Amino acid sequence: MDILNNPHVPPSLIGALTLYPLLFGLLGKLQWVKNILPPKADTQKRYHLYNKIVASVHSTIMTTTGLYLLLSVDWSKNDISTYKTALTPFLVGLELGYLTQDTAFEFYQRAQFGVGSNLILFHHVSVILGSVYYLYALTLNNPGPFFIGMLSLMNMSTPILHFRWVLQSRGRTFVNSRLKRFVDTALMVTYFWCRIFGNWWMGVAIGAKLGVSWYQAPMYIGKKFTITTTTMFFMNIVWWLILAKQWIRSVKNVYFTKQSTKKAE
Repeated sequence: MDILNNPHVPPSLIGALTLYPLLFGLLGKLQWVKNILPPKADTQKRYHLYNKIVASVHSTIMTTTGLYLLLSVDWSKNDISTYKTALTPFLVGLELGYLTQDTAFEFYQRAQFGVGSNLILFHHVSVILGSVYYLYALTLNNPGPFFIGMLSLMNMSTPILHFRWVLQSRGRTFVNSRLKRFVDTALMVTYFWCRIFGNWWMGVAIGAKLGVSWYQAPMYIGKKFTITTTTMFFMNIVWWLILAKQWIRSVKNVYFTKQSTKKAE
């Protein structure tokens, strides 16, 4: 089998599987990257930092390319499901390559440091399986550029999430910090817009095209898209509720705990 010339294996998949691990290794050799964390940070935390930087680079590429795809196509003239563009398999291949190496990181982290997230692992495996199915079964027949463009925007909140982790690791964010409240609010709003509202808007767009309601749209796009988008939608809601709970706790500590203290005095 000629992998490089196979229409179901985009160059971006090979590139992601090659360049992201190389970037990970390079980050571990740069002293200024190591200096991002406090000197007392252990090996696991530094390893986690390198992975988060790779994730932020990947998310930026996905978001930028996804936005370009959505804004450069006249959807009033081109069908949202069958319009062919080279950017669609590029984005899917890039996402699949990234998630594959990041899932390998999750397994290594569990084996080496004894830590890991079952929810993240489940999310990665689910999207990997969906991406593989897409590349091997749908690339030639139904590229679905609108879906892929919208799904790519879900990466928009990732750099903010990782920036918050870096600040917390450096000890610069604490309960009453204005910076923490600003970053938490930006993360919660961005996450909701790109991962929950974006999923809903896909239903609106598909429904408008087919002449049905947004909640009926998933039934018309095939099981392959319905299962993937519905699973991701509910998982994103769970993540957002966790973020919202943290945000409410932060606001409560700032605006209510202080007042109670003053009254007590």
